[in-house]
Amino acid sequence: MQRSANHGAASGEPPALPLRTTKKCEKLFVCYVPGLDRRRVTPASAPFVSELLASYPAVDIATLPSTELLPTMVSGVYPHEHGIWQLKLRSAAVARRRKAVDHVPDFLATTAQCVRKLVDSSYDLAAMPARRRRRFDLYRFKYERRMRSRDFIANIGPYASIFGLLGEQAQYLFTKDFDFLATILNRLPSGGPQLEFLEMYALDLFQHWNLDRPAAMLTAYQATDRFIQSVHRKCQQLGITFMLLVDHGQERVVGTVPLLTELLRSGVSDRDFTCFVEVAQARFWCHTEAARVRITEVLKNLSNTTMLGYRDLHQYHVAFEDDGCGELYLFANPGYIFFPHDFYQPLANVFLALSDRHQRSRLFRPWHRGCHGYLPIHPSEKGYAVLADHEYAVGRPMIELIDIAPSLLALLGTPPPDYMKGTAAFH
Repeated sequence: MQRSANHGAASGEPPALPLRTTKKCEKLFVCYVPGLDRRRVTPASAPFVSELLASYPAVDIATLPSTELLPTMVSGVYPHEHGIWQLKLRSAAVARRRKAVDHVPDFLATTAQCVRKLVDSSYDLAAMPARRRRRFDLYRFKYERRMRSRDFIANIGPYASIFGLLGEQAQYLFTKDFDFLATILNRLPSGGPQLEFLEMYALDLFQHWNLDRPAAMLTAYQATDRFIQSVHRKCQQLGITFMLLVDHGQERVVGTVPLLTELLRSGVSDRDFTCFVEVAQARFWCHTEAARVRITEVLKNLSNTTMLGYRDLHQYHVAFEDDGCGELYLFANPGYIFFPHDFYQPLANVFLALSDRHQRSRLFRPWHRGCHGYLPIHPSEKGYAVLADHEYAVGRPMIELIDIAPSLLALLGTPPPDYMKGTAAFH
């Protein structure tokens, strides 16, 4: 597949020519901090990151209408190529085969599934009733899997990621807990492999449940800033090039859209359509023309949402050729979410609230306070990267997610494979 003609269109600039890297990094440490919203990075909340952005070459990143952006970043190919796009509808014969569990009330069935997930991290979408879950093949990139298996992140669908290409010279690490940051600093950066890539998910997770608490968010940003500064300082001591990578921010949630309630009121039988409802995005498959007409009418009339067909997503580089991964898409407008959704289960929500003090607020109000995954035109969906090395410069003001992988490989002096159509951001 050739690179799309409008690559770089998000910045209003013509497509950039491949840039030639003039210097090779012997070692590179990527501190990947999803959710570190540039709008909230100020001298008060994040003095070090503010200085970093002002002092070193930085580039903005245009993203995709998805919450799972890492697969595209590390593979250098789009979702319709690597296939990580949540789920795909199964054939009707498989999807509609009834089992005994279908006669169990949804609350009991999903409770049992959530208990199973506690002991089996590979089990996914536990909050979705079995009769609906069975309709899908799952193509998700859950952190529970990638943090436990190097093989899981070495290949993204049929493509080798940067970790697969670099082999033992690349290391991926993950944390989602502020309380472990000091422990991580004792180990990282190690100065061992060529590439160390740390996903620091703690801030992103914290914002989901605390973005409505300014004082708590200031504390979280300051803690994140101190951690980034400490990592950078250690990189300097070890002679390792440091990069800060952020792929999105978050929007504060101000309201909910009762999508599932409206679908129940529509009068359309759940045998005539299938849906999957995420926090900020929902997708639909209509099995009869009558259902298609009625569902389309319902979606068009929902406030604070935007409806698109799967072909409309091609403009955002999600170019599936058929409706297997979704026929109709409904996006919540920034600041709104769908609730309830297919990740909400009452008892599981209580368990998560009691087991993680940073998620305690979900015990009293079980919907997100901060969210992302909206259409890419919105500020919450913008990312950025900064390379802490004055010998480099950026060739254009904005890049896309598929440019990240070839950029990292170029910095390390490794030619990207032919399937990576992006170009290096730093030269």
